[in-house]
Amino acid sequence: MEILVIALIPLSLLLLGAGFLVVAQVSGFMQSVFFNSRQNFSNMVIQQYMERITLAQGQLYQRKQELEGMSVKLSLSNQELGRLNDMKSKFLSMVVHDVRTPLASIRGFSELLMNKNVGEREGRYLKNIVSSTDQLGRLIADLTDLAMIEAGKLKMEKAVFDFPDMAKDILPGLSINAQKKGVELVAHEFPEGVTVDGDKFRLSQVFMNLVNNAIKFTPAGKRVEVSFRREGKYMHTLVKDSGIGIHPSETKRIFEKFYQAK
Repeated sequence: MEILVIALIPLSLLLLGAGFLVVAQVSGFMQSVFFNSRQNFSNMVIQQYMERITLAQGQLYQRKQELEGMSVKLSLSNQELGRLNDMKSKFLSMVVHDVRTPLASIRGFSELLMNKNVGEREGRYLKNIVSSTDQLGRLIADLTDLAMIEAGKLKMEKAVFDFPDMAKDILPGLSINAQKKGVELVAHEFPEGVTVDGDKFRLSQVFMNLVNNAIKFTPAGKRVEVSFRREGKYMHTLVKDSGIGIHPSETKRIFEKFYQAK
């Protein structure tokens, strides 16, 4: 019996070793299959990414070509716009120069006739001619300023002047415009002794345009109010009308050229 047990021990060890060998081979085969499958999957993913990158590069090159073409067209358009803008500025300067001289002659001859003994109706006609030439003169002055601004040649001539006196000189003419339209122009009390260091002519233009614009958009029978308020070193000019007003969404556009609120 002891001899049989001793003989079975090596046989058991031999079978156990054979089992371990089989298990190792099977495990190695499974690992090999898993590794190959994983490598094939990785290769497939990489190939897909490469295809996408190639497609993206092709699209990027196409967009680049389109952008270059658009840049060329835009450059040509800007050059054409610059040329047309120069032509417009030159034409504007010529028109202003050619119109100003005959306009001054019309006004001068009208004033000469007004100083003679003319009838009431003729005198009224002459006053209308002078008033119309003054309006055209202001329009020409605005056109001149526009041409000078676009040419970069507009200069400010600063000087100390009495602000209430400037407003008092302008308001009578504005009152006539308001009366013709049936609008009441009310100017509240002026603060006295207010001097301003600035360009009197340009500031008077701004003041006149503000009030005229208020009169223009105020219905007949309504009123336009002009008031002044002094705060420290600042002088505030307030113009209130009964017109259509400006919607808050459009306030950022009011300084655009030729823009008009709807």
